[in-house]
Amino acid sequence: MQRIERHFLFLTRAAAILGVFFLLLVAGLSVVDILVREATGRPIRGAADIASLLTIIIIAACFPAGLLERRQIKVTFLGAMMPPMVNRALEVFGALMTALMFLAIAYYVTLHAQRVSASAEYSMVLNMPIAPWWWVATACFWLCVPAQFFVTVAEILGHPAQEHEA
Repeated sequence: MQRIERHFLFLTRAAAILGVFFLLLVAGLSVVDILVREATGRPIRGAADIASLLTIIIIAACFPAGLLERRQIKVTFLGAMMPPMVNRALEVFGALMTALMFLAIAYYVTLHAQRVSASAEYSMVLNMPIAPWWWVATACFWLCVPAQFFVTVAEILGHPAQEHEA
């Protein structure tokens, strides 16, 4: 289990690093855009296009690592009041429902990426194709599915969340 988890961690953290890198790019672009607006009275042409396309990936790229490391918000007050076996069953049920939810999200993001591809949408100012960005986000959401199913299996087998180094 730990060997599989290490491989998943490498892949999911790579996606998260990409998301953080894009977040820093958007932040830097925003600062530069503000400075240029102050200096020239005009925004950077296409800055909003770039920021909106990067934001798609920023959001999607951080989910797989968060799921695998079990860093999502969960409510445990009911399980804390129940016997350990019931608490464990609730943990497994929650992990399974999360996996099914991300399966649905990945499916619907795929449908959206297909629609964007079929309609050949482009960004407003820079006239950049939008579909490739949605396909990268789709890949990130599909990466969530096996990551969360791994967590579900780990819960079923009674393997607690590992302490992961940042």
